[in-house]
Amino acid sequence: MANLVFIAGVPHDPTLAIAARMAAVGKADPGAIPALKHFDALREKLEAARPDIVVMVGSDHLNQWFYDNLAPFMIGIAERMAGPFPSEIKSWGLDPCDLPVDQRLARHILKSGYENGVDFAFSNEFVADHSFTIPMQFLRPADDLPVVPVFINLLAPPVPPGRRYATVGSALRSGIESDGTHQRVALIVTGHMSNSVGGPNMLSIQKEPASAWDIETWALIEENRVDDILQRATWDQLYAQGNGTPGFLAYCVALGAARGAAPGFAEMVATGAQPPCAFLGWTESDLKGGAQ
Repeated sequence: MANLVFIAGVPHDPTLAIAARMAAVGKADPGAIPALKHFDALREKLEAARPDIVVMVGSDHLNQWFYDNLAPFMIGIAERMAGPFPSEIKSWGLDPCDLPVDQRLARHILKSGYENGVDFAFSNEFVADHSFTIPMQFLRPADDLPVVPVFINLLAPPVPPGRRYATVGSALRSGIESDGTHQRVALIVTGHMSNSVGGPNMLSIQKEPASAWDIETWALIEENRVDDILQRATWDQLYAQGNGTPGFLAYCVALGAARGAAPGFAEMVATGAQPPCAFLGWTESDLKGGAQ
């Protein structure tokens, strides 16, 4: 069977890509440096895991799917994953991404999901926005691995509760591990801690880099209290912390895939240089400590 050899949960704030360019010429905001270093640490762990394929879980930010046609969980089965959108390249100077999709594994995970309680939608036509391309830029800059893109709805109600996202994570793991190959597969999930885009609290991070919700939630993560985390991870509770905070539901996918195993790498950055950033990593050894 295929092996899940690494899980990462990372942010995808576009300002981090800008900070990386500024850091290269010694002009980055000092508050951005810790996040860049944590990306470096997880990139090294991903490299050490020697993956053959990356299953990448991100969202669409209403760039191509809207309220009239929006699946909660969808697998991309096209030949390639390309992006980001031209507007994102223009606005933030993001690097382009064009990677082959492992269509065989994508279709296997799709079918396996039906057998494990998750009715994934699927698409042969899509663009990967910055939530896919930024993590790949930081974690696998060589762009040398095939991917399986998984789109999750984090923005447009009705949004499932965190427990459902955890179920999806577990189903992704089942799909990977029931594949009849000996390939090594990494799972990368990307989301948010508290985040308010264009809202009245957008600049509050300059005075309060980590909110009370961030501090309380991070304590639960450090204690690996998954049930308590999932209980707090509902649309209403998360949206009350800022309109982008439901992005935390993506981390619930990683928790579900870990099946109770505690992350060996867990760091939160809250400096005011960008919204709070969570970095989680599970090695193959970490994952063997979880319930199967």
